[in-house]
This record gives sequence, structure tokens and C-alpha cells, in this order.
Amino acid sequence: MPKKLNIDSLSSEITTVNDLLLSARQSGDFVGEMQLEHRLNKLTKKLEKLKENTFADNSASVALFFGGQPVLGSKGIAAEFAGLALEQFQNLISKVFATSEVGELGKRGKVPFKANSELMVTGLARGSFGFVLDEMSEQTQLEASELSHVIDKATFLIRDTAAQDEAVFEALLEDLDPRTLIALKDLFSNLDTSKATIRVVEKDMDFTLDGAAIHRAKIRTEATSIEEEIHEIEGTLVGFLPEHRKFELRDKSGNLIYGSATKEAVEQFEKATETVIGKQCLIKATIKTVAPLNRPPREVVRLIEFLRFGE
Repeated sequence: MPKKLNIDSLSSEITTVNDLLLSARQSGDFVGEMQLEHRLNKLTKKLEKLKENTFADNSASVALFFGGQPVLGSKGIAAEFAGLALEQFQNLISKVFATSEVGELGKRGKVPFKANSELMVTGLARGSFGFVLDEMSEQTQLEASELSHVIDKATFLIRDTAAQDEAVFEALLEDLDPRTLIALKDLFSNLDTSKATIRVVEKDMDFTLDGAAIHRAKIRTEATSIEEEIHEIEGTLVGFLPEHRKFELRDKSGNLIYGSATKEAVEQFEKATETVIGKQCLIKATIKTVAPLNRPPREVVRLIEFLRFGE
């Protein structure tokens, strides 16, 4: 369960016990007062330990709360909606995970590393009807897992796609894979059609998207297109920043091309036996054409690999 939910739950319980303790003191219930003080002491120590514990399990964990038409308070949720929403969220996680590992995904076919990105429903979240999804790991991890970082990115994608400022959504499009865009569109379409709301809690992040925000995200994802083509480009490598995965290349026509690079391209650059800056090279790159809502299309270049260094 996300640490924030545990902290919120304990804090709420402490507030309730404090209220009961005050009532017991006012009514002269000495036995009840002693029992409640003991309970309050245990809860307070547990909360302090949880806040201070920096070596807690860092496996991926996220809670999804749903509201609106498919939900009956905290009593129940429409099974068909819940099943589809969880499937769509998992699909988004799988696409983001695969993109982080291999760079660009093919237009069709199996999603790489899908098994590595699977979450399990481990419990129901209190409050509105929700689900806790956790990464199943055989041992406690002292550092955040790769899947944990992926869920960070996926939750940011959900939040920023529905942001009120359209510029926030447009900023994420440069790094968005076409199949990830489809996964976002499917999720928001289901939420909007079902007249549902969603709250996402993950690590320190906690946000809620109401009907207006969800509809806004649906319109954006439906109206945005991302097309990719793979090209081989020959030219002079003007600059390369391995730590930032950025490159600049001047092609044979004199055009300056710049963009991001994959892990593989960075490794190739770092393993080069001599400096290749200012030298001729042949690269394989994806040129992504992004056409957001009511905006002119723009191109985003990603260096996949170096095919040749030197003449």
C-alpha cells in the first residue's frame, strides 16, 4: 500500500481516538481513558516509525479510487467498469515500462517486458471505492524499483493529460510513444463514457480528476496524433550529452538536427575508441510528428543507434 495512504489512515485513526479519549475524560470513564491512552500511544509510535523509516520496502505501489456513476459510495462498484479500468491502467503501465526499456515501440505486436510490469490487486482502499495495486517482490528493496519509477511516470501522464493548462499536456507529447497515447485515450474514454471520477495516490502524489478534467483529457487524447517513421541520416556529429541523452547532428544539406538518444546510443558513444564529435557518422533515428489539438504539427527526433562512426 502507498506510504501516504498508511500515514493518512493512521492520522485519521489517531484523531478518532483523541476524540474518544476527550469524551471519556469528560464523562469520568477512567477504565476507558486508560485503554484509549494505551491505544493512542501505540498508534502514535507506529505513525512516527512509519514517517521516519527511510528503509521501507520501495516496491511499486499505487491506489486507485473511483467515484461517480459506476460507484455506490464505499459499498460497491460496477464489476464491468472496474475490470476494464484496472485493465486499462495496467496496459498504460506496461506501455510506459516497455518504452523506458527499449525506447520506441512498434506500431503492432506484443509489448516487450510485459510480465515485468504486472501489478497485483492486494486490497481495497478505504473511503470511496478503490483498489490497492502492488508489485510482487520476494524481498524488500532498499532502493526504488524500476517499476516504481514507471508508475511515477504513468501517474504524471494521467495528471498532466488532464491539466487545465493545455501547455502542460503539450509538453509531455515530445516523449510520448504512440501506443502509450492510445492507452491514455482508452482509459480516459472509459472514465468519461462511464461518468466516473478517479483519485490516484502514489508515494507523495495524491490527485483527483473530476468529470470536467476527465472529459478534457479525453478530448485531447482523441484529437492528438503521433506518427513515427524510421530514417537513416548521415552527417557530422556536432554535440552529444550522454548524461542528458541529447545529441546534435548537421546533415549533408546543412540542416541542424537535435533530439534525444536511447540508452543503446549513449553506450555506443561512450565505448567509441576515439572522440567522434566533429566527425562523420551514420545514425538510425525515429522522426515523430506530433499534432496536438488546435496546434501546428512539430517534429521530434530520437537517436536509436549509431550505424557507423567515421567516414
